[in-house]
Order: sequence, then structure tokens, then C-alpha cells
Amino acid sequence: MGRKRKIICLLSAVLAVIVITGCGQQKSAEKTSNQDNAPLKVATNATFVPFEFKSEENGDFAGYEMDLIRAVGKKLNRDVQIQDMAFNGLIPALQSGELDVAASGMAITKERTDKVLFSSPFYETRLVILAKKGSGIQSEADLNTHRIACQMGTIAADYIQQMGLKAKQFDHNADALMDLKVGGSDAVVAAKPVLDYFAANNGKDDFVVIPIKDTPKQYVAFALNKQNTKLQKEIDEALAEMKKSGEFQQIYKKWFGHEPETLPVTTEDALQAK
Repeated sequence: MGRKRKIICLLSAVLAVIVITGCGQQKSAEKTSNQDNAPLKVATNATFVPFEFKSEENGDFAGYEMDLIRAVGKKLNRDVQIQDMAFNGLIPALQSGELDVAASGMAITKERTDKVLFSSPFYETRLVILAKKGSGIQSEADLNTHRIACQMGTIAADYIQQMGLKAKQFDHNADALMDLKVGGSDAVVAAKPVLDYFAANNGKDDFVVIPIKDTPKQYVAFALNKQNTKLQKEIDEALAEMKKSGEFQQIYKKWFGHEPETLPVTTEDALQAK
């Protein structure tokens, strides 16, 4: 009788462990499911017109990349929460887990891929110079005798350093452009869409956009925490679906007035492009 009681007690204990384990697994699954539907925490530096900026009408975040990340959020069935942040604070915030996505006109570079993951690229760009007409600046060779402005932490800042030049560096492109406008600088180096937009909409007939020879193509993508391969895959699948349905092309054409170029699919392809 005593032996039977011990067996019954042992079986009861095993059953209890199974039940507890099952409940624990169920709670873990529920927690993961909730995380999958949690708001997507996005940060941007809202001075990169026409990619991201604050609307003058309602103060909301607007621009090509803002439309794109909101469309991706809908595909993932996740609300998108956007906050403004200095550009050079985006990668540290991703690394600390404070953010899910940085959506801020960030170009894919080898140095950055050591720190973060990138989604499939969604824009092709190059660096250009913006100068006042009559400044004497006709190419990048003239920069060494003029005052240059740029946004810190950007590809433009890296390019200026590689050229052995010095520049006034600002937190925002808008500040660099204002410095140029008031005469504090002679030229701004930045991505082509930013300076094209400024010259067309704010510069009137006062400024000229100058190509920089032999600069490689660069591709813009969303940046993510280095460990978050699951979210990277989900975003890439959402972008692929949008390209297939035509939604991606519609958003692109809204902001740039033409169909998108043929874009690389992966980070590796983007880094190898010339």
C-alpha cells in the first residue's frame, strides 16, 4: 500500500510539472504574440526633405520615408510610433534597443553594417554640392578654397573628411542650408534629393546644384538592431509585397514625380553597386 501511494504521488508530481510547463509555454507564446503586434518604435531626423520633415499644416511627420514606414506598419498589422531625434543618435538608440527602426534617409555603408541591419533599399542617391550662383564653385575641386557645411554623421561628412577638407557640421541639413543662405558658408554637401528639393522650392534662382564626379551610387534603407533579423525579414517581405502590388511605386512617384530606378534587393547587392 505504501509503495502504491509513492507511485501515485510520483505520477501526480510529474503531471503537475507537465501542466505547469504547458501553462508556461502558453504564456510565453501569448507574450510573443503581443510583442508581434506591439507598436513599431520608429525614430527619424525630420529635416531631410523630401524624405522626412514636419508638415507646416499640422506638424505631423511627412515625406517619402514616413509614408513608406507607415505603409509597412499596416502590412505588419502594427501601429507606427514616430519620434524626432538627432541623426547621430539613431544608431546608438538602435543598438540599445530603444528603437525598432531608424527611418531617416540612412545610406547603406560597410561601416554601418557592422553596427546595424538594413532592410531592402528603397532609394538610389549620390552626393552633390549646393552653392550660390556666382560663388566660383564649379566642381568638388573648388571646395578646398571655400567654406563648406554639412550634416554631422552623414555620408557627406565622411566624404568631406576623406577629401581632407574641413566643414562646419550641423545636427540637421536644414541648419546647414540656413547657414549657406545667410552667408555663413559657401557650399553645402548633401544627398541629391535634399539639395534638389531646396533649390527648386526655397532657393529660387539663387543656387545651383553641382554633381560630384566619381561618387558611387548609394542606397537608402531602414536601419534595425543588429540582432533583429526577424523584423528585417518582415519588413523586406512587406516591401516586396508593396512593389508587387504597385503601392511602392505609387508612394515613390508621389514624392519624386517618376518611377523608381531598379533597386538592389539585399544589403550585399547595395554595397557592391557602382
